[in-house]
Amino acid sequence: MISAVSKNNSSFLKSNITTKIGIQNLIHFLEQNPEIAGLHLDIEFLSKSEIPSYRKFIQMLKQKLPKEKVLTIAIFPQLEFPNRNLVIHSDLFQEKSIDEFVLMSYDFHSPKTNPGPVTSISLTKKNLEFLLKRIPSSKLWLGLPLYGYFWSQSGKVKILTQDDYRKFKENSEIIPNEDGFTVLKNENGIGYISDLNTLEKYKN
Repeated sequence: MISAVSKNNSSFLKSNITTKIGIQNLIHFLEQNPEIAGLHLDIEFLSKSEIPSYRKFIQMLKQKLPKEKVLTIAIFPQLEFPNRNLVIHSDLFQEKSIDEFVLMSYDFHSPKTNPGPVTSISLTKKNLEFLLKRIPSSKLWLGLPLYGYFWSQSGKVKILTQDDYRKFKENSEIIPNEDGFTVLKNENGIGYISDLNTLEKYKN
């Protein structure tokens, strides 16, 4: 997986030379690791001015990839998603250089928002329906979270893992929600976490 989640991580897009060097490094990495099926790009932060360069990078990278290697990208939800960086992916759905897309159906709520579920069935379905009008189903994968977040009374927010959830269950009020998540309340605050039974259903 190739990731860029901050301003500094996208600096390779600033010139043709650095872009080509980046591609050469990726191709060399694949040559050194022939068991890898391809490359997955998880680019989550770009300035608007860099978006055309990112698309050009994808096209150039695909041209250099061996035919048997796949190129996939992670994409933000496009509906009711609080992260403005969703525009990074909005113009890529028809890009022929991309073999597959992975919908990151999570962080609808996060440390940057008010308390709420990281994901839900309804929001996931809404975004899948939107994407399936633009991307063939054979090219679309769904990514769902095991984690959640806990908003404490002090204002701090921390990741809530399934292990945390099991530990806190005995001393918390547990409220299952039919929309695919569970609410956890105690004297310290409130948490939301994905429901494992719901995630199991999505495997099919």
